[in-house]
Amino acid sequence: MDNIFLLLAFFAVVKSLFMTTLLPDRRYRIAFSLLLGVFVMLSHSYVVELNKLQVQRMLSERSALFDISLVVMVDSLLTVYFCLARLRNREPEQRFAWYTTLVRHMPSLLIFPALFYLHINLLFSLPGVAFTTVTWGLAAGVVVVFVAASLFARNLIGGKDLLIELIMLLTLLLFLLTVCSAVFHPSNTVISHSAPVDWLGCLGTLGLLLGLTLVGWLITAVRRRLQKKS
Repeated sequence: MDNIFLLLAFFAVVKSLFMTTLLPDRRYRIAFSLLLGVFVMLSHSYVVELNKLQVQRMLSERSALFDISLVVMVDSLLTVYFCLARLRNREPEQRFAWYTTLVRHMPSLLIFPALFYLHINLLFSLPGVAFTTVTWGLAAGVVVVFVAASLFARNLIGGKDLLIELIMLLTLLLFLLTVCSAVFHPSNTVISHSAPVDWLGCLGTLGLLLGLTLVGWLITAVRRRLQKKS
C-alpha cells in the first residue's frame, strides 16, 4: 500500500501543479505557491512526531481508505467544475456568478495531504540529514517548482485546452486508483460457503418479472389504441 499512496501523492502534486497554472491571476498563483511553502514549514512540528509505519498502518485500514475515497471524489467533482469554469471565456462587460468565480480560483484540495505524506516519507528516506534541512529543502523546492510552473508551464505545454485535458486524465486516474485500493482491500475478501439454491424462489421471481413486463406491455398497447380512436 505504501507504493500506492506514494503514487497517489505524486499524481496529486502534478495535478495541482497544472491547476495552479490555470489560476486566473499571476499574483494569485505566486501567492498560492508561497502558501504551499509555508504549509510545509508549519507542518514540520507535526511530521516529526509521527512514525512512518504508524501512518502506513493507519492509512491501510479499510475505514481510512473509504475516507480517502470520499475526499478524492469531492476533489474530482470540484476539479471537473474548475475545468468547466476555466473553459469559459469572459466577454466584455460579462460577470461570472459568485460560485463560478470561487471555483475558478480554487486549487486542488489534495495538494495539502499529498505534501504532508511526501514530507513524512522524505524525513524517513534521508536518515543522515537533519529534519529541519529536509523541511527547508522541500519547502523551497515546492515554491520554486510551483512558481516556475505558474509562470512558464502554460507556454511550454501549449495552451489552456491541453492543460485541462491533462488535469481531467489525472483526476480520472486518481479516482480509479483510490476506488480500486478500497474495493480490493484484503478485508473485502468474500469467503463463499456452499448453500443449496432456492430454485423455487428464483422461478417465482422470474415469473413476477415476466408478469409485470406483460402488464406494462398491455397497458401501453391499450393506451395506444385509445389514442388512435380519439
